[in-house]
Amino acid sequence: MRITYKSLSLFIGIGYFIIGILVIIYKKFFIELEPIYSWILGALFIIYGLFRAYRSTRYIKKNE
Repeated sequence: MRITYKSLSLFIGIGYFIIGILVIIYKKFFIELEPIYSWILGALFIIYGLFRAYRSTRYIKKNE
């Protein structure tokens, strides 16, 4: 069960990464954002997505 949960967590991390890229490109996240705020928010999404994906891959490799 935990492996399945962590696998899902990996895909969610990838999703956050993609959302971060889209926020930077389109400068929107529910509302129009100024360029500096879109970069900040997009970078936060990307960092969190990478962190979450890293944690889940580390857990999956550790428990194989």
